[in-house]
Amino acid sequence: MRRRTFLGATLLGGGALVAAGVGLGLFRGRTIAEPRRALLTLRPASFQTLVAFAGRVVTPRGADPVEIAHGVDALLACAPPEAGADFNQALGLLESAAAGLLLDGRLIPFTRLGGPAQDAAIEAWRHSHLGARRAGYQAMRKLCLAVYYAQPTSWGPLHYQPPTGLNRAAYPDSKAGTPEWLAAEAAAAAPAPAPAPAIAPPAAPRTP
Repeated sequence: MRRRTFLGATLLGGGALVAAGVGLGLFRGRTIAEPRRALLTLRPASFQTLVAFAGRVVTPRGADPVEIAHGVDALLACAPPEAGADFNQALGLLESAAAGLLLDGRLIPFTRLGGPAQDAAIEAWRHSHLGARRAGYQAMRKLCLAVYYAQPTSWGPLHYQPPTGLNRAAYPDSKAGTPEWLAAEAAAAAPAPAPAPAIAPPAAPRTP
């Protein structure tokens, strides 16, 4: 997304949204789940919206929306700051009752909707005539799915077996250059020590 704010791209950053938000802004979102660890990029309200979104989009049995939201938060922490800002803004727009009223005729924050109503709100984003909303939907969906399928707990239902015996070059290089990594490289490159010479047993004394 270009370096315009998400609200500006959807033409909702002006006086119309402010006017509508005077009353609807009093409709607070719902706390769905407490974060299990400190948030890195997502705002607390954005985290709740993403948990609700993930719960509707990632549907395999055993999927944990809270862990998915934490995984997306960790990915955003590795991205440029403006990407995190845009993502928070998109989640805020999805949650907002004011934006919901102006765009979809919805008067209730996303986290307070029932499951079918949340699905309808998500579909409205997916098929919106506003490109920024469609892009926001795709970003949220793809990140949630990527995080879920990267978790080993998702592999069993898919009958996926990770490859074994990978080449050393295929391993993550996050430890490259550390003392432990250098020591392991040196040990792997060192020639094998020569075997110790065999010691012959003492000869038996001759009988005269």
